Amino acid sequence: MTFKKRREKLLDMVNEGVAIIPSNNLVTRTNDTEHPFRQNSVFYYFTGFNEANSILVLSNKNGEKKSILFCEEKNPELELWTGKRLGPDDAVKELAVDQTHGISTFKSLIPGLLAGAKSLYMNCFDINETAKIVLNTCDKLWKSRKKSGHLPNKIEHLDVITEKMRLVKEEGEIQFMREAIKKTNHGHRVAMAKTKPGLNERDIHAVMEYTFKMDMGEGPAYGMIIAGGDNANILHYINNNDVLKDGDLLLIDAGAEFGLYASDVTRTFPINGKFTESQKQVYNAVLNAQEAVIKAAKPGLTLKDLHSISSLSLANSLVDLGVLKGKAEDIINSGDIKKYFPHGTGHWLGLDVHDQCPYLDDKANDIVLEENMIFTVEPGLYFSKNDHQIPEKFKGIGIRIEDNILITSDGCENLTKDIPKTISEVERQCSLNYVDVLHQK
Repeated sequence: MTFKKRREKLLDMVNEGVAIIPSNNLVTRTNDTEHPFRQNSVFYYFTGFNEANSILVLSNKNGEKKSILFCEEKNPELELWTGKRLGPDDAVKELAVDQTHGISTFKSLIPGLLAGAKSLYMNCFDINETAKIVLNTCDKLWKSRKKSGHLPNKIEHLDVITEKMRLVKEEGEIQFMREAIKKTNHGHRVAMAKTKPGLNERDIHAVMEYTFKMDMGEGPAYGMIIAGGDNANILHYINNNDVLKDGDLLLIDAGAEFGLYASDVTRTFPINGKFTESQKQVYNAVLNAQEAVIKAAKPGLTLKDLHSISSLSLANSLVDLGVLKGKAEDIINSGDIKKYFPHGTGHWLGLDVHDQCPYLDDKANDIVLEENMIFTVEPGLYFSKNDHQIPEKFKGIGIRIEDNILITSDGCENLTKDIPKTISEVERQCSLNYVDVLHQK
């Protein structure tokens, strides 16, 4: 079982110590209602368990390795209201852990689990209720006059280990991401066919969410950005509630989730279905930068190397467009490019849309790309309508193009290449009948 193998691998690294990984808990939306539950990615990575209020303890001390799960007890009365629980008895079999206990016993059992351990492994920066219980227990044990054997005298940041484990994807993880991308492809195609002047951004938001959830889909992997016109120049625009205007562009940053694995795709297209000449100029500048990065991506490079390729291409384009003057290298070194390209070219992708993986190695050098790493490539140019230093024809144009890239043994694979991206592909997709596209498989 994948989850068991991951636990075994982590146990080998938790030498003479105890690792504690809590699940997410329900988050109150308002009064007595909660937000939809989404499991903690690290907890899920090692358990495959999708219930709240649970804790995984991995113990490797005195030559004995154990995986112990604390979870909600069975309670028919509560399950009537909130849904079925697996319960400790079934969890030990279903999840292939060594022991299970009811979550209510965690406080009483954790002192014994910590005794004999030299190190405590946990997320040092997430002081949740579980962490408070564990740290308080350690404090009490150390202050006790009845100390015997080892007690944790060192706290190790568990994420330093788990982030490295998640960096190179297993084949099963890649397949989950391919499934998420199928939904994402459909969603973006439907949005292009649906969009027209007079609709609201929320209309497109709704149809994409519906598409992501069709046919047993799990829905969006993150809060979607549906940004018409100048709203695209707000990088994390979340209102999604403005009228779509004839002659403007629509930037959509949205990806579906499958098996808790994310996709993350951005496309920018004309609301009326046809790019203007000015829009084409900026669009092709971004597209050229993106294609240069994808063509170069291969093992041995770093995300920093790819960002340099993207920046150089965009800096040259900014000069060609008459937005900036000078040499591309000077525009980059001075920081002037950041006014129009303020973000990085990509980020890791996996269980989280910004996957919790390291960008630097133990010597503070950039992580080198290797086979089965997955990341985004997303250059962009943003020209605010209030920027009086740029040509009038570019004001209000914001364009980002984002794809998901898998590093292969000798290059890379663009996992999202089938989502319309060139000007001709995008305009053709915009011209199609929305209902026909919605029901395409």
